Amino acid sequence: MTTVEETQVEVSAIERSKRQRASVTLLHGRRLRNALRLLLLYVLAGLVALVCLMPIVWMVKTSFETPEFIRSAQVQFWPIRFTFDNYRSVLTNPHAMIWRSMLNSLIVASAATLLNLVITASAGYAMSRFEFRGKLVFGMYLLVVYMIPRTLMLIGLFVMLAKLRLINKLMGLIVVYAAGGITLSIWWLKGYFDSIPIELEEQAMIDGCSRVNALRRIILPLALPAVAAVGLFQFVDCWNEYMMALTIIQSANLRLLPVQITFFMGIQRVEWGPVMAFSVIVAVPAIILFSFTQRNMVSGLMAGFSK
Repeated sequence: MTTVEETQVEVSAIERSKRQRASVTLLHGRRLRNALRLLLLYVLAGLVALVCLMPIVWMVKTSFETPEFIRSAQVQFWPIRFTFDNYRSVLTNPHAMIWRSMLNSLIVASAATLLNLVITASAGYAMSRFEFRGKLVFGMYLLVVYMIPRTLMLIGLFVMLAKLRLINKLMGLIVVYAAGGITLSIWWLKGYFDSIPIELEEQAMIDGCSRVNALRRIILPLALPAVAAVGLFQFVDCWNEYMMALTIIQSANLRLLPVQITFFMGIQRVEWGPVMAFSVIVAVPAIILFSFTQRNMVSGLMAGFSK
């Protein structure tokens, strides 16, 4: 009887050992698959980043090259001979009008962003806190309008601005830019306002605060990450926009930076060195702004989507 029990114990020990080895093998297999999946994800992300960065790297490289090396058939990913002549020609050339165009872009982008934030913050708060007839239809209308390409609305906007006598005026461009970013911004801010407890403003109104003051002193400070993210997104979009600025603005002294690049290129011959230097100067403010605020911008936008 003792021998049988010892045999059973040995068999159970062997089975436990087999199960342990099988579980260890399964665990190693899962870890290996997860590691391979993570490696594949990093490789794909690296390829996507490389494809996105190559035009930027090429633009910066070309802006520091001499015309002889730019026209040569030899492909180089690093300037053979550095020169700042391209930047010097852009910054000092009266035909470039870069400082005037930069001032116009700054005025239009800043004013359109402020106007957009005033409208979207108010509308997003109303969509979050109030119940009114047609609320769902209005929300769906905003999404449908956002999906319409801007080029399809270009002729209608031009006719409307012509009747309002806003063609060839920065104010007309400010109105168009501010209105163009309203649709999605309202949804972003509504999502963030929904996450703020309504009891906070109710308590403030019990203490004698009006709804407007409650919005200004309580809700907006709490929603500052989302408001800042929407504002930055709107500013960068206005800074880089081309088609509307080309259509609405006609005077040379009112052109924005993206449009001024086109006229700076010329018609018969293109000097790619100065053009790339001009492009780098246009891109630098937006890149600097995003690099300093990317964490708040991404977190604010994701918070608006996830609430």
